[in-house]
Amino acid sequence: MNALRMTATIILGVAIASSSATAQQSQKASDNAALRYWSAFAQMQDTGITEQQAKEAHAILDGTVPYDDLKYKDIVEKNKPALETMARGTALPYCDWGLELQMGSEAPVDYARKAAFLGRLNVFYALHLLTTGDKDAAVRALQAGLRFSHDVANGGTLFATVVAQSLIVAHLQAVAGFQHVAGLSAAQRAVLLKSIEQLGPDGLDWHSAMKRELEILPTHDPQANAARDKIEVAYLKLLSNPGTLPELQQMISDAPKQVADIIPNPKRVLAQKQNLIDKWQQTRALLQ
Repeated sequence: MNALRMTATIILGVAIASSSATAQQSQKASDNAALRYWSAFAQMQDTGITEQQAKEAHAILDGTVPYDDLKYKDIVEKNKPALETMARGTALPYCDWGLELQMGSEAPVDYARKAAFLGRLNVFYALHLLTTGDKDAAVRALQAGLRFSHDVANGGTLFATVVAQSLIVAHLQAVAGFQHVAGLSAAQRAVLLKSIEQLGPDGLDWHSAMKRELEILPTHDPQANAARDKIEVAYLKLLSNPGTLPELQQMISDAPKQVADIIPNPKRVLAQKQNLIDKWQQTRALLQ
C-alpha cells in the first residue's frame, strides 16, 4: 500500500470511529430516562392540598386509610401529563441523574424531593384508574411507578435511596390492595410479578448508596477522616450482616463528635432496608 492510500485509509478509519462514537453518545443521551423525568417534574402542577390532606395522603399510601377518589381525582387529572411523561421515561434503558458528587454535601438533591412527590401522585393515579374500572391502565401505572421508583436511587446518596425505598413500598402496598380489593387477572398478576422480581429481594443498591453518602461527608481533620473511613467499612459490612450493629454503634459513639453527628442512624437504615425486603416478599407471594 502506497503512502497516499495508507493516509486515506487512516483518515477514513478515524472518521468512521468518530462518527460511531458521536452516534453512540447521542443514542445514550436520548436513552437517558432522567431527562424525561426532569420534563415530568416541569409539568407537575401545584396541588394546593392542606396539611391535613397531606397526612391523609400518607395514610392512604401506608394502606391504613382507604382511597377516596372524590377527594383526589382532580389532583390526579391535573398532573396526568406529568405522569404520562414519567411513564414514557420508564421505557428507556438507563437513568443517569448527572449528579455532581464532587460537590460533597452541597450536591443538589432537589430531584429526589420532586421524585417523591411525583411517585406518590402515581400511586394515586393507579388508584384512580382502578376506581374507574380500568384495571389494565392501573396495572401499567403501577408497573411504570415501580421502575421510576427504582430509578430515583440511581447514582445517588442515601437520601435518594430512602426516597426510592418509600416509593417502592407505596407501590407494592397498592399492588397488594389491588389484589385484595378488585382482584387481578392472571395476565395482570404476571405483569406486576415480573416488575417486582426485576427489583430483586433488596430492591435497591444500599451498599453503593451508603458508600457515596459516607464519602461525601465533610471532614477536614485527619483523625476525623480516619474514623469516618473505619466507619464506612463497618457500615458496608452491616448491610450484609445486621448482626454487626452493636459493633458499628460503638464505633460511631467513639468517633470524634463532628463525625458521629453526621453518620446516618444505622438502626434506622437497617429498618428501612428490611421493610422493603419484607414488603417485596409479601407482595411477590401474593401474586404467585
